[in-house]
This record gives sequence, C-alpha cells and structure tokens, in this order.
Amino acid sequence: MKWLICCLVFLVSACSNNKGYFADDSVLIRQQFTQMAQPNNPEGWLVKWSGVIAQTRNLANGTEVEVVYLPLGYNGVPQQSEQSPGRFIAVFPQLLDPVLYAKGRSITISGATAPSREGKIGDMPYRFAVINATEHKLWPIVKEVEVRYESPLFDDGIFYHHRVYR
Repeated sequence: MKWLICCLVFLVSACSNNKGYFADDSVLIRQQFTQMAQPNNPEGWLVKWSGVIAQTRNLANGTEVEVVYLPLGYNGVPQQSEQSPGRFIAVFPQLLDPVLYAKGRSITISGATAPSREGKIGDMPYRFAVINATEHKLWPIVKEVEVRYESPLFDDGIFYHHRVYR
C-alpha cells in the first residue's frame, strides 16, 4: 500500500506545471521575439521570455540584465540551443546582485514590452528588444550528474544479478 501511495504522489507531482512562478500566466503572450527588436515595436504587450544572462548592469535607478534569448520549454525553463534569434534587455526597478545574476545563468522574465533601443555587443552595433520586468525566475545552476550504465540481467544458475559499471 505504501508503494501505491508513493507512486500516486510521484505521478501527480510529475503532471503539475510551473504556473506558480508567475502570478497570472494567462495574460502573458509568448510573442514572436524577433518582432520586438524592430524600431517601431509594439509597446505594453505582456510577454514571458527566457534565456541565458550575458551581463548585468546596475544603474542609479535599477538594474538592466542583458539576456541571450532562448525559447521557453514546456516547464518554463529556457531550452538550451546552439542558436538564438537575438538578445533583449530586461529592466528591473530594484537592485539585483551581479554575482547572483551572473553571466551564464538561466532566467525567465515576464513583463511589458518597451521601445527597443540601440546598443552594442562588443564593438558591433545591435538593436535590443526591451521589457520592463515585473516578475522573474532565476533558475538553479545545473551541476554535473554521474551516469552509471547497467548491463541487462544475467543468470548464473542460482540468482539473477545486475552488473554495475562506472
């Protein structure tokens, strides 16, 4: 009976989603990212974008986080990819510590679109899409996982055994 309850709890938790990270997910539009970096982009559209942090800049009135856009996965986590359609700047009204919001961390941000702006990536001119962030989720750093391979069962005539290779 204990195993049945454990399995049931596992199945229910596996089917849940991550809507708890953002207050009202229903109003967010997963707008085409490429439309928002145009000179006359729509303003005030609610979006939820994700990606990897390229840099964090603290200003006198808040923080700007430059993010390499990656599409949202089904669970809200950015899908790792070899290519990105571009970068965006998320503007936060509060101070965010650049040590925590460091280059390479995954982040999901919701907010309203703002006018795109000119900037640079290195020495190259670039037009950034901009959102005024209202909510965000900084994803935990993924650590390496040990992978062990097991051979199929073999029979020595008395018992079935597993061999574990490391």
